[in-house]
Amino acid sequence: MKKLCIILLSCTLLLSGCWDTREFKEVKLGITAAYDLSDDGVYTNTILIPNVQNSSQGPGEESTQFLTATGSTSSEARTNIDRRLSSTYSPAQLDVLLLGENLARQDIYPYVDPYYRDARMHLDVVPVVVKGNAQQALKVVPESEIRPSEYIEGIVESEVETTNAVETSLQAIGSELFEEGEDFTLPLLKVGDGGKTVSYEGMALFHESSYSGKDIPFDHTTLFLLMKRIKGKIARITLKIFDGEKQAIDDYTTINIEDYSSEIKSKPDKQHKVRTDITLDLTVMIQEYPQDHLSLDKLPELKKNLEQALTDQAKETISIIQEANSDVFGIGRSIYGHHPDYWSKLDWDRDFKNIKIVPHINVNVRSRGIFR
Repeated sequence: MKKLCIILLSCTLLLSGCWDTREFKEVKLGITAAYDLSDDGVYTNTILIPNVQNSSQGPGEESTQFLTATGSTSSEARTNIDRRLSSTYSPAQLDVLLLGENLARQDIYPYVDPYYRDARMHLDVVPVVVKGNAQQALKVVPESEIRPSEYIEGIVESEVETTNAVETSLQAIGSELFEEGEDFTLPLLKVGDGGKTVSYEGMALFHESSYSGKDIPFDHTTLFLLMKRIKGKIARITLKIFDGEKQAIDDYTTINIEDYSSEIKSKPDKQHKVRTDITLDLTVMIQEYPQDHLSLDKLPELKKNLEQALTDQAKETISIIQEANSDVFGIGRSIYGHHPDYWSKLDWDRDFKNIKIVPHINVNVRSRGIFR
C-alpha cells in the first residue's frame, strides 16, 4: 500500500502542468507590435501575427495578418484586438516592440508596465523608437524579405554586430527605468523611400522613462559605444581628417577598430564639481586612405589627425548627451556608489547638464594595408 501511494504521488507530480500553461491553439502569438499615441491622447496598438497554413504537399505557406485597435491602456487595446480574433491574442512571445515618437516622448513606462507584472511575458523583447508613427514601420515589407516578421529585428541585430547599436531588451533597461543616476538609449528607426523601407538612424536618448527627442546620430554611434566599453563583431569609423583637398573624398579615411580599452572615472574636483574623464585607447587598421601617401614618415601626422577628429566627435556626442539630460554613461550611479555624501547634496536632474566630461582618445595604427 505504501508503494502504491508513492507511485500515485509521483505520477501526480510528473503529470501536473505549469500554472500558466496555455495551448498554442488557444492563442495567437504576435511577433512584432507597435504602440502609438495621437496628439489628442488616443493610444493605438498594432500587431503583426504570422500565420502558417498547413500543406500536405510540403512546408506550410506563411501569411501575415495586421490588426489595429485603440484603447485607454495597452490592456484595453489588446482586449479590443481579441474581439476580432478566433483565439486570444498573446504578446508573450513578442520579439520587437515599436514605440512611436510621440508616445516615447510622453513616458513609455505605462505601456511596458504589463511586461514586468505578467509572469507569462518574456522580457527579451527589443524596444525600438520610431521617428513619426510606429505603425507605418511595422507595415513596411520589402519584396526582398521572405519573412516580414523578421525584417525589423534583422535591422537591429545587424547594427549591434557592427557596433552601431547596443544589444538591449526590456529586461536590460529595467534598472535604468527605476533607478536614479543612469539613463539608457534605444535603437532609432525611420520609414523612408516613400514607405518602402525602414532605416536605422542612430540611438534615441532617454531621461528616466521618456524619450528626450535628442539622438546620437548614426555616424557617432560606434565611437560612443566604444567609450561605453561595448563592441560588436565589427567596429568601423569614417572620419574627415583633412580639409580642402582637390577631391572631397581625399579628405576622409576609414578605420577598422582591431582592439580597444576604455575607462570612465568620475569624482568631485577641487571646486567641488563633478568631473568625468573618459580615456579610450584604440588600435586601428587603415581600411581606406584615398590620398595613397601613407608612408612611414606620414604616420605621426595621421595618428595626430585621427586623434583630433575622434576627440572632436566625442565632444559633439557628449554635448548632445548633456543637452538631452541623459546620463547614459552612468556617471550619477558611479558618484552615488563612491561618493554617497557628495551625491546627497546634488540635484542630478539639474546638475548633470553642467558637469565636466572630458574625452582622451589615443590611437595606435597597427597596419597600413597590403601594398605599403
